[in-house]
Amino acid sequence: MLFSFRLKSISIITLFFIGIGATNAKEIDSKDLKNNSVDLCLSPQDVGLKKSSIYSKSLNFKDTYDAFPFVISYKGAIIGIYSSGVAHANSDKQVMFRSDDGGKTFKTVDFLINKNNSFNTSLLDNLLVDGDSINLKVWNIRKEKGMIKVTTINRVSVGSVIYSLWSRPVQSNNSLYRTGYGFNNKTSYVGLFESLDKGGTWKFKSMIAQSDNLSFTEADIVNVSESKWIAIVRENKGRLNPLYQVISSDNGITWSKPNLLDPAIVSGRQPNLVKLKNNTIILATGDRAGSSGYTNDGKLRLSSNTTGIKIFRSTDSGKTWSVGKRVSPIYSTDGGQPFLVDQGNNNLFITWYARQRQSSQPLILSCDLNIKSLDK
Repeated sequence: MLFSFRLKSISIITLFFIGIGATNAKEIDSKDLKNNSVDLCLSPQDVGLKKSSIYSKSLNFKDTYDAFPFVISYKGAIIGIYSSGVAHANSDKQVMFRSDDGGKTFKTVDFLINKNNSFNTSLLDNLLVDGDSINLKVWNIRKEKGMIKVTTINRVSVGSVIYSLWSRPVQSNNSLYRTGYGFNNKTSYVGLFESLDKGGTWKFKSMIAQSDNLSFTEADIVNVSESKWIAIVRENKGRLNPLYQVISSDNGITWSKPNLLDPAIVSGRQPNLVKLKNNTIILATGDRAGSSGYTNDGKLRLSSNTTGIKIFRSTDSGKTWSVGKRVSPIYSTDGGQPFLVDQGNNNLFITWYARQRQSSQPLILSCDLNIKSLDK
């Protein structure tokens, strides 16, 4: 069944709270916020924004664990999927969503039902034409001879290492590139993979990072210039959600030694990158260090040192990064995986997942953000 609905939104609000420190977190009941928003967070390190749920609560299973969104922009539409199931990393299905008005309203369908391995691509019927191909998570979706075909490509074996494909594919010239990560005994690997057939198949191109001591996993990439690429890589063993930056100056053939970014400036999990038309690079992460962004009963904790979705910016091709600003809180560490879509004119669409109180399951959330808000 296909649902269509209009999301509630709120106007961007001026930041009123000044001087609230990390050790003196103020709590505020969400009911006291304008338009009864359940998710607006304002603090000296936060950004004012419009925010809504991807789906209408009345149309969604209340007890499902909804998480891990993945989103692209295609022919002016925002297309994405998220996992829905009984628990973390235990999904029953994948839900597809589509917006044709920049994230104001959405349609959703159950894209994949795990138990019978059936796909519903009806949201793409009037979007894809013959020869079109898009990639959502591990599924390549293409239209040929009037029919939409879905192919699953979730892993690539390279010698004794099995890589899980992870990042959103990035196009450069006639190729698509994405990252994958794998392990062999105590060694962790992050590789760059290339597709010459719009995501139908993937082959190993180069090693971005590997370590016998560190645990490298999720990574995202951005094409800074014709031959320069930046990778931001998650590392699991270090304190404060460390991220490493790796650079290629020869179009992904070789990569620099991973460089630890200062956790006081840049940190988080599940990094997502986008380069704007003015060459500004935006990084979004799910930051799980610090105290909970929500209290047990769902009150917002206003502090710069709390868990939530954070945005970082570089205006010099990754040489330096701005101190992160929190877009939205999460309860404890249960949330993250932000995905960005550049909508032009300094506007970004962002989606992520977050639990908002101790007794609830995570939701899929989204917001519109003008990057000029990062200057506040």
